[in-house]
Amino acid sequence: MNTSPHNDNLDQPIIDTTPTSGSAAELANLVQYGLTDSVAARFASITSKDSEFVPGRVARVDGISTFVHASSTDFRAVSTFARIAHDDEFEIEPAQPTVGDWVLVRPGKNQDPDEIELVLPRSSLLARKRVQRGKEEGDEQVLAANITTAFIVQAATYFNSNRLEREIALVWGSGATPVVVLSKTDLLEDDDPSEVIEQARLSAPGVEVFAVSGITGAGTDPLRAYTVAGSTVVLIGASGVGKSTLLNHLMGHEAMETGEIRESDTRGRHTTVTRQLLPLPNGGVLIDTPGIRSIALVSGSEEALAKTFSEVEQFLGQCRFNDCGHTGEPGCAIGAAIKSGELSADRFESYKRMGRELEYEETKHNPAVKTEHQRRMRVIAKNNRQKNRAKKSRNK
Repeated sequence: MNTSPHNDNLDQPIIDTTPTSGSAAELANLVQYGLTDSVAARFASITSKDSEFVPGRVARVDGISTFVHASSTDFRAVSTFARIAHDDEFEIEPAQPTVGDWVLVRPGKNQDPDEIELVLPRSSLLARKRVQRGKEEGDEQVLAANITTAFIVQAATYFNSNRLEREIALVWGSGATPVVVLSKTDLLEDDDPSEVIEQARLSAPGVEVFAVSGITGAGTDPLRAYTVAGSTVVLIGASGVGKSTLLNHLMGHEAMETGEIRESDTRGRHTTVTRQLLPLPNGGVLIDTPGIRSIALVSGSEEALAKTFSEVEQFLGQCRFNDCGHTGEPGCAIGAAIKSGELSADRFESYKRMGRELEYEETKHNPAVKTEHQRRMRVIAKNNRQKNRAKKSRNK
């Protein structure tokens, strides 16, 4: 599966949501589900050629059926023959619709089921490698599509920096923007989240970090800036970190059940069992997800890794020797940066560990591509250094 997002500007919000006539009026109900101008234009282009199609957005996937919000009704559709639809053609490979997808449904006649036939190109696609009981299953799990922002939720009382690094890389790889949300601040003994905020910022340079309480609402107001009309936010995190409680606060009512807190470790119990899309009061939509036990990056995530560890990338390629292994060789820029305090040794170890995983994923079926993978990583590092130098020059 190719999870590289299509950059089709599907995330530009509609400016005027007042329906006029024809297709605009028919699509009016989809505004509350995140409809944008570009999505509406694509729907209009397709339905003008085939008026039987009904535009909609996937709200939930239950086994073999898919729940779709449409203009005047909802569908429980199948998607056996769904394809990604580009301007004048559709992809040959079948597409499995996921929560957040914009789709076109052909209503069934007589006893035939409603069928999702077309899926619009995705502006972003959040996917991870399946892991079951510590073993990779070999395929990918698509979590959500067409998201603008991912709230990465971790409990302030149970912060995990290594997991956060993986979650950040996962989101950067999707094409969405990560935002770190440290929940359950009401459970901190000293009621001061500053220490865990600093830890999160060290693990997520360049990423916004917010400390909140879904119970009291403290710190949640800034999050609403990410949930305006036309935006789609997904909540990701481990089980029991407070995603459902936060969702309920943003919704303004109890839309999801929440679990009680365990006294042994102040962690909550898993409550969400399926991914689903919910409209928010201020115009955006939110996708809630079940707890993710482990984070494994999909093949092709080199750019995401580089963005997650941007401070490491600036030193790569600066060593005296091109084949430097960064293990104490003379003239090693990485070693010098760690010694001077410019670079965290822990962050560099995380970068190497995740890089090895990606290299294995890229080369496990074809060892001959290992050299090409390494070359691509060097090119990415070089390009990022050039971008950083240009940015610093502009800021002077």
